[in-house]
Amino acid sequence: MAKQDDLENRSRRNNVRIVGVPEKVEGRNPTEFFETWLKERVGQDNLTPLFAVERAHRVPTRPLPPGAPPRTVLAKILHYRDRDILLRKARELPDLSLDGHRISLFPDYSMEVQKRRARFMDIKKRLRDLGVPYSMIYPAKLRIVALNTTSFFEDPKEATKWLDRNEGQIRVEQQHPA
Repeated sequence: MAKQDDLENRSRRNNVRIVGVPEKVEGRNPTEFFETWLKERVGQDNLTPLFAVERAHRVPTRPLPPGAPPRTVLAKILHYRDRDILLRKARELPDLSLDGHRISLFPDYSMEVQKRRARFMDIKKRLRDLGVPYSMIYPAKLRIVALNTTSFFEDPKEATKWLDRNEGQIRVEQQHPA
């Protein structure tokens, strides 16, 4: 199972999940639409000269009921460098939007990896509220930079225990930076 999951994630390595794009806005050629839109939003000068969206399509599903959120778009980016640039710039842009709808970009991982990463949602929310820098390392390892150290956690319970022990000190440090 681990090998199968690894192979699946390797095959998705250049994919980007685009969430929040209104239905049918991409028209008949989603690949061309998203290539043009991403170049405009991120800036052609930030991307490599060979930037291209190889394929783009919506996640297949049964017809959506009225008022349901739009389906996710999967876009395969030709070069991994461009994929990484897109993901980084999407985090840095204050308002990545399309027709007034907020758009988010995420790496595309297998369901197994997504489930493992989702276990960290509560601790990540607490870290965001405290203003503590953190990141997720593939496949599902939380890196926290606080108190002049970098800590790594593969288990959300251990990360929660660490934050419970150090939250007061983190708050003091933020009020009185060195």
